[in-house]
Amino acid sequence: HHWRSTVGMLRESGLLSHLPADMSQDIEQQLGSLILATDISRQNEFLVTFREHLDNQDLDLQLASHRHFMLQIALKCADVCNPCRDWELSRQWSERVCEEFYRQGDLERKLKLEISPLCDKLTDSVPAVQIGFISYIVQPLFEEWQRFTEPSLLSQMMMSNLHKNKDRWSRLWCVHAASETQPHSEEPEGDGEDIP
Repeated sequence: HHWRSTVGMLRESGLLSHLPADMSQDIEQQLGSLILATDISRQNEFLVTFREHLDNQDLDLQLASHRHFMLQIALKCADVCNPCRDWELSRQWSERVCEEFYRQGDLERKLKLEISPLCDKLTDSVPAVQIGFISYIVQPLFEEWQRFTEPSLLSQMMMSNLHKNKDRWSRLWCVHAASETQPHSEEPEGDGEDIP
């Protein structure tokens, strides 16, 4: 969908009309490949290849294929970088994303469909979703990105935020889990600001 929309907008706008047809077609294919690289189901495939390149020290940015691969990795990083932001902004976006998931789950429940993973507000707390997202998706990718960019102050800052945010979500999850085990307890109010 994103690829088709992008290509449609490019064609409609005439942005590439000054280029030869084969060049504009190549750009469309490159954009498609970049967009499709953000598919989370392909995360491990990209991560393994990235890690192998770094371990073997064989990334050659003089090669078009390696440059394209690194553009895919950079776009993947941009796509999942929310936990690498400052806590307040990251928390707000995490809650918004989970609210979207929960609305989908509510609709699936209403239609008597199987509720999609991470979309059940009764079992999938925001802290639990974020801890899983950080642990299995974001942190492994950004650890390799930091290896690639070292020494980079931006990568160091992003990794520092990631670790702080993961720790903060872990503490919020403990509070949430404790409140779930106590009868007649209420959800803790606030946004976690009182959690050190």
